[in-house]
Amino acid sequence: MSELSEVNGPGNGSATGRPELRDRVRGLALQSALRKRAAGVPTYSVPEAAALLSVSQEHLYRLIRADAFPAVRMRLGADQGRYVVPAKAVERLLDAATGAGGCVEVGQWTPTWQDLPAGSSAFRGGDAA
Repeated sequence: MSELSEVNGPGNGSATGRPELRDRVRGLALQSALRKRAAGVPTYSVPEAAALLSVSQEHLYRLIRADAFPAVRMRLGADQGRYVVPAKAVERLLDAATGAGGCVEVGQWTPTWQDLPAGSSAFRGGDAA
């Protein structure tokens, strides 16, 4: 069992009402994301991507569901499933902000990700085949 699932496991309650637990979970997600980044793993979980971007995972989930941030929905049929975030999406967003020398609006940046040519490694929303 991973450290993250131990913190979120049964009997530990929700992280939203307890700042110290939320901070610990965020720290573990960041550590996990940095390990994946160093190893070249191509995807992050939503909590990992949120930690790298310094936003709450709830906010990132809202952006993903609004089709305003690239993710892949991993599910079969009507099952709930989960999202994974391409590491390239996180890197490209941060590179865009660095290259712009100012603020990049994620809602305006996402269509550039969605408009990549067919056969690229990007997927639009959860509907890609």
